[in-house]
Amino acid sequence: MNWHMTISVLIVVALKVAGMTLFLLYFPQIFGNSNISFTPTESSGAGKEQSYYLLSTPRFSVCPRRWDFHQGRCFFLSTSEMSWDESRAICEEEGSTLAIVNTPEKLKFLQNITGAEKYFIGLQYQQAEKRWRWINNSIFNGNVTNQLPSFNCVTMGLTKTFDAALCDTQHRWICDKPTK
Repeated sequence: MNWHMTISVLIVVALKVAGMTLFLLYFPQIFGNSNISFTPTESSGAGKEQSYYLLSTPRFSVCPRRWDFHQGRCFFLSTSEMSWDESRAICEEEGSTLAIVNTPEKLKFLQNITGAEKYFIGLQYQQAEKRWRWINNSIFNGNVTNQLPSFNCVTMGLTKTFDAALCDTQHRWICDKPTK
C-alpha cells in the first residue's frame, strides 16, 4: 500500500470518528431527551465479535410516549379498534382531535406510517349541507372514495385514499395535537 492510500484511509477514519463523536454529543440536544441505550452482546460465532442492539426506541420530549412527531404536531395511531364517536372521545381525553389531514405534507406522512390498516380521521359528511367537513368545521376540498348513502365517516390508510365508511364500524384511529 503506498503512502497516498495510507493517508487517505487515515483521513477517512478520522472524519468518521469525528462525525460519530459530534452526532453522539449533539443528538440529545437536537431531539430532546432520549432513552436510547445500546448494550453490547457477543456473537455466537467463533470470532467473539461484539455487536450492539438497541434496548429501547428514542423518545422525543416534544410528544408524549407512543406519539409520532411531524412538523410541530404529535400523532397517535391506535392499535385497537372503535367506532368513530368512541375514537373521537378517546382523542379528546388525550387533549387532541381525530386527525385533520389538511396539507399534502401531513397526508404523505400519515400515508407512510399507516401501512396496511384503515384509520378513522376527523372528517365527516354533513347531511344538512351535503358536504364533507373536518371536525374543526373547515370544509374538505378533496375527494372521498367509496361514498354510499350511510357512509358518513372517513378512513385513510390501506388504499392511500380517503375512504367513506360507516361511523359505527370499528377501525383504528389517528389522534392529532400540537406540540407543547
